[in-house]
Amino acid sequence: MWMLLKIAWRNIWRNPTRSLVVMFSLAIGVWATVFILAISDSLHAESLREGIEYKYGHVQLHSRAYKKRQELGNTVPDAPELLISIQEAPEVEAATARLLTAGMIASAGYSSNVQIRGVMPAEEEATTLLKTRLTDGEYLDVDRRNPIIIGEKLMEKLKTGVGKKVVLTFENTASELVSTSFRIAGTFTATQVRDEETMVFVRKEGLSRLAGIPGEANELVAKLKDPRKLDTFVSQLKGRLAGQEIVVEDWEQAAPDMAMVSDMIFQTDVIVTIIVLLALAFGIVNTMLMAVLERFKELGILMAVGMNKLRVFAMIVFETTLLSLAGAVGGMAFGFLTVLLANYTGVNLSLFSEGLSGWGFKEVIHPELEARVYLIITIAVIITAVLASFYPAIRALALNPSEAIRKEI
Repeated sequence: MWMLLKIAWRNIWRNPTRSLVVMFSLAIGVWATVFILAISDSLHAESLREGIEYKYGHVQLHSRAYKKRQELGNTVPDAPELLISIQEAPEVEAATARLLTAGMIASAGYSSNVQIRGVMPAEEEATTLLKTRLTDGEYLDVDRRNPIIIGEKLMEKLKTGVGKKVVLTFENTASELVSTSFRIAGTFTATQVRDEETMVFVRKEGLSRLAGIPGEANELVAKLKDPRKLDTFVSQLKGRLAGQEIVVEDWEQAAPDMAMVSDMIFQTDVIVTIIVLLALAFGIVNTMLMAVLERFKELGILMAVGMNKLRVFAMIVFETTLLSLAGAVGGMAFGFLTVLLANYTGVNLSLFSEGLSGWGFKEVIHPELEARVYLIITIAVIITAVLASFYPAIRALALNPSEAIRKEI
């Protein structure tokens, strides 16, 4: 075995130019794969973090009626008591209640349809990133009557500013229109442009009073201490609430669009990796087949003096594997350094900002890749190299030693 490895390594350097070209091609392919996956995985992780920590949380609870028809009056049964019990669960880091309804916001010169989100300021701050999103003004815990937080994009449309009054109009549970003035306490920014244009935040206490359902909520949101325990917690919560008209969902069920993006990114990663591996495989097959054809006479002599076909097969496989491993290690090292540098400096994707913002991605990302992905790519390259070496090796085994010795190349 050791002798075959030494022979295979020496065979690689019999034509150093060709071997170096193959190694360089492999290194570039692996480097590109590592960098693309780092960018993709970082976009994916950022999108999930933004969605989970900003809007959806890990777990959401709604009434069955609300899931069928998202109306203000379809509230969660016994929401205040249920919220306290969820907050006291050992797996939960924080939980909050919300009151959601559609409405219209109007200033002196413009009006727009919005989603009104009544939140509990302290609980919302502990559960989501809303307060960290503020770009100007104050949070909802300000000592002021009817404060409201709106997106920067919406404020531009309304042609208004912090401290100015706007009018919210919505339909209460009695199907009557309610119009009340609110004063803009602050503005927020969101990765998704549509959130900045269509979402406003007010205090749940005031909204529920205006709607005629004081203390009620139609959405409960929980953030877990350990997201890995999500499935277990959801199952336990469903068991506790069995028989009640309450729907318990994890973030994938509550936000199918975000789950779809997550699946799409994963599938894209797989497709890109497969394409790169196929390109590498064809390059390896072409190179090794050429090497075998050039050494017909030599291989015939080896077989004629007693080297069995299995050892010839192993020699070619070892040669291919060592060649591929050298290129893969170089590409992996270069890829790791590139990702490390890009993580430090950031990658500016502002050229694609309009498209990225629609999916909740930031313009500047800091790519990173888990150690297991480097290992998976290395193993995938080695397996590809071994499989690609089979065809040239089989061609070598088909040689007739006596004919190969007489063959002139």
